[in-house]
Amino acid sequence: MLDQSVRTGTTAFRTHVDVDLGLGLDGISIVRDAFAQFDGALGLQIVAFPQDGVLRRPGVVDLLAQAAASGVEFIGGLDPAAIDRDPVGQLDALFDIAAEHGCGIDIHLHDGGELGAFELELIAERTERYGLQGRVNIAHGFAIVQIPESRRRDLLQTFGELDVTWTTVAPLRLPQLPLHELADARVDFAFGTDGIRDLWSPYGTGDLLGIAWQYARAGGVVRDEDLLRVVEIASSRAARFVGREVHDLVVGSRADIVLLEAENPMDALVRTPAREIVIGGGRLLHT
Repeated sequence: MLDQSVRTGTTAFRTHVDVDLGLGLDGISIVRDAFAQFDGALGLQIVAFPQDGVLRRPGVVDLLAQAAASGVEFIGGLDPAAIDRDPVGQLDALFDIAAEHGCGIDIHLHDGGELGAFELELIAERTERYGLQGRVNIAHGFAIVQIPESRRRDLLQTFGELDVTWTTVAPLRLPQLPLHELADARVDFAFGTDGIRDLWSPYGTGDLLGIAWQYARAGGVVRDEDLLRVVEIASSRAARFVGREVHDLVVGSRADIVLLEAENPMDALVRTPAREIVIGGGRLLHT
């Protein structure tokens, strides 16, 4: 998976690693070992991710606390209502751990409509109460595009004020996150990959430029300035999502460079040409 991602131009990762009662925390060590083989050429942040629920499996909360104490950058959660049937309980447990150990929260929300909106409100309230501004990310969060525009605008405004971020895999079967509404509310968002030869989907390639293309195409993005912004979301604007202040071709940046043949950034997005050269930390990784 790392090799495939590198070939398509990814040099810094925030990756979700399963934490469960069978595997324990071994997956975190395995992933760290895999990245170590690249001798520092790749950036890594880990989300300790409870794929099978937080509360419904006694002992998972303790595993997440152990993972946070061990230095993972984020702990995850998953559908507090649909999976654990206890939105308040799951979110309280996650925010308690994050506040105690100083890590962030990266939570997957698939619950839609009013239920999902209720969970979003709970997250916003706890972000402010626990002082976790700038350290909470919502992955998916489909409910935000399934509620009336006025309510969506108010929620996004709240998230912008709390510096809560968003990530999406741009699923084709659902409406896309609103590009301009997110920008107006100053909510940062980024692209991610999912469903890569796993139980959910065989179609993923690990190519974030491909995800950006999918988002733009499915969302009807056609104007040059909007296409350029989508490219930036997939590249320079993703800095904070991989633990960096700057992720661009400017003096002082880490030497992460991807070369491809295109007329301009918009052309690169609509054609998604092959990555000719990938450099991570000044080291040639793919050619």
